[in-house]
Amino acid sequence: MSDREKKLLLFLGAALFIIVNLIAVSKFYLPKVRAAEASKRQAELDLVSAENTLAFRDESTPQMDWLDRSGTVVSDPNRARSELQQYVRKQAVARRLDVKKDDIAEFQPGVHFGRVKVSFRANGNERDVIGWLNSIHRVEQRQVVTKLEMKPQASDLKRLEVEVEVEKWIIPADDEL
Repeated sequence: MSDREKKLLLFLGAALFIIVNLIAVSKFYLPKVRAAEASKRQAELDLVSAENTLAFRDESTPQMDWLDRSGTVVSDPNRARSELQQYVRKQAVARRLDVKKDDIAEFQPGVHFGRVKVSFRANGNERDVIGWLNSIHRVEQRQVVTKLEMKPQASDLKRLEVEVEVEKWIIPADDEL
């Protein structure tokens, strides 16, 4: 065998070795590298998602604690309306007010909270009316006076005629949404 043939065989052997290695790398090594990179990207996305969840939890923990402290969190809208109406009427009677009218409004579902609303028209002495308003406006129980109209009675200027709307925010049961 001549020197030239030996160099050609050596060249063909080296070329074959390189081709076999390239095929082996593309068939076995590169898919595993791509899978590892995809797994790494997914793990980074999961980490960002977990960090966002932790940040949201830290942000909303005080609100959830407040909800726990402020009474019943999940409530039936019909029961909440009835209890609100009874409470407002009871406070009016306790303060010697004459209740002229009371209405229950429709349940208003919301994204996070639902609202129940009652409206009352009553009259009584100014001090009694103010005491009544202070007793039914209870922010810590998610219950507020959202509409208030006061005017003196024509026959007795010491007595007020008042019309109020009281709303209570509730979290309805999942089947109520």
